[in-house]
Amino acid sequence: MEEKYQKLKEYISGLKRVAVAYSAGVDSTFLLKTAVDALGADNVLAVTAISDVMPSDELEEAKNFCQSLGVSHQTVFFDALKMKEFVSNPPDRCYYCKKSIFTLILSVAEKLGFGLVLEGTNA
Repeated sequence: MEEKYQKLKEYISGLKRVAVAYSAGVDSTFLLKTAVDALGADNVLAVTAISDVMPSDELEEAKNFCQSLGVSHQTVFFDALKMKEFVSNPPDRCYYCKKSIFTLILSVAEKLGFGLVLEGTNA
């Protein structure tokens, strides 16, 4: 396990400067902390997509964790209920939702000088 972690840190350290799509879940929290360990807080940006359905305490936890790491934290508002591809509830609704969220996250990251966004999806 430690060897895999070191490989991940080594890989991230070669990226120089990254934004992390930060949902405050376990996977993105691990990835954000690893990016900070590899690059330092000044080279990492956390971006959280928020919506009307996100509990306010989750956003507060995300802000607090980023603050504890010394990481800049940005939020983008996402309204899934305005997306016909989401509201009509097709089998591929998650694709459309994620695509829209990541388009917003990438836009914020690029505006702030972070051309690469990491995210913690895994099998």
